[in-house]
Amino acid sequence: MSGGDYNSLPRPKLGTHMYRRTLIGLIEEALVISIRYPENNESWIATLFTKNGVEFTSSDVEYRTKNDWVPSTWMFDEVAKTWVVIDDADQEASKPVNKVEFTIPAPEPGEKYMSWRSRVFREIPALKQEDNAADIISGVWHAREGEENKAQA
Repeated sequence: MSGGDYNSLPRPKLGTHMYRRTLIGLIEEALVISIRYPENNESWIATLFTKNGVEFTSSDVEYRTKNDWVPSTWMFDEVAKTWVVIDDADQEASKPVNKVEFTIPAPEPGEKYMSWRSRVFREIPALKQEDNAADIISGVWHAREGEENKAQA
């Protein structure tokens, strides 16, 4: 944090991926497309480009809740009710700790992908809460296809 002020955001770089939780619990993402004021100035204003338009954040904005814009490398600690900054090197190391293992049922013989996917979400509703649920399901499907191709060869 700049100047030892832990209640304001550090100056982002152009292209920084940011996010926040909406009041209804969804995640909204944005990209920093513009920053006003020179780098040697502690005050700055950033323009964020979102799916729904343009948003703004600045050095004067406090980030105290999970509804505030923060860099995508930050995680909200529900116990401490504060943001935890994860370094890029630590980010990869921290992923397995937060990873939840799911036992995903195998597709039945002749079952199409979308039917199987729908069945998986019905049987494992907690999977819908995962940010990477589509990647998990797709990985299982492709791994199964790879095993079938090896068995046929």
